[in-house]
Amino acid sequence: MKKQTILYTLLIVLFLSNVFFIFHYVGRYGHKDHKPRFSMVEELNFNQEQQEAYNAMKSTHFEKMKSYSIRISELKQEMYSNIGNQEISEAFLDSVVDLIALEEKNKDLEMYKHFRKVREICNDKQKAQLSKIINDAIKRRDKRVKSKKRD
Repeated sequence: MKKQTILYTLLIVLFLSNVFFIFHYVGRYGHKDHKPRFSMVEELNFNQEQQEAYNAMKSTHFEKMKSYSIRISELKQEMYSNIGNQEISEAFLDSVVDLIALEEKNKDLEMYKHFRKVREICNDKQKAQLSKIINDAIKRRDKRVKSKKRD
């Protein structure tokens, strides 16, 4: 009888912990602080023609951004894989860091060009909203950088 009481108590504790987990972690999507994924189409209220043009641009843009990110990651892996090597030259490190910087530069230029193309399909009201979105994103990025420096 005592073994069953322990099992029932354990079962109740596990059930309550599952309810707690579901309510506090999985249920956060309905929480007011949860922000749904950003959608340029919804934020700028694109019409059907604008949506089609944007979707065509978006897929190419994301492929380019993904290739830059992959290349940057590969270069960083190459650099850090040699961290234990005492014979690594400064010239090698400088060249890898220069390549990483070049890829970051290309990535930023691609982002700029993408937003220029998006701006071309916008009307005047949407252009103002797009400028606000871009400025807000830059400010958020600056805040993240400043908070990382404090750590």
